[in-house]
Amino acid sequence: MIRKTFLTLGLAALATIPLHAQATTDVAKTVNDLEIQWGVSIAAANWTAVESFLAPEYMGTDATGKRMDRAAYIASLKAGGTYSNPTNGTYSVLVNGSTAVHLGEGTYTVTTKNGKATRYHQVWTDTWVLMPNGQWLCIASQYVEHKLK
Repeated sequence: MIRKTFLTLGLAALATIPLHAQATTDVAKTVNDLEIQWGVSIAAANWTAVESFLAPEYMGTDATGKRMDRAAYIASLKAGGTYSNPTNGTYSVLVNGSTAVHLGEGTYTVTTKNGKATRYHQVWTDTWVLMPNGQWLCIASQYVEHKLK
């Protein structure tokens, strides 16, 4: 009887593994899609859309180590010139319950107000949290970047 109980419990536990793996894959795809939309929104200078990806308590750390809240982050993007040609590179997403960490990289071009265009490569870590309403929002970011030749 005990053997049968353990066998039943063991099979039940194994049956949940594909569901968890599928859920993790779905979350990873959702978060990566949000990252892509975020980059496209920056390139389109759609600051309302950019803000919609960020939790109200969002905190970012830029390449110089400066921390900024959501409003300061949006202001820095607005002041930074025109963003174009975003191209995402490799990425991975670590999922733990209602938290997902997007480890990504990509390139983009910034054209300053005087017309000088510079291409950058950026590597980032973004932490996303599933909100009670079912929406994924980025709560924290950190990135490094360098100019491309």
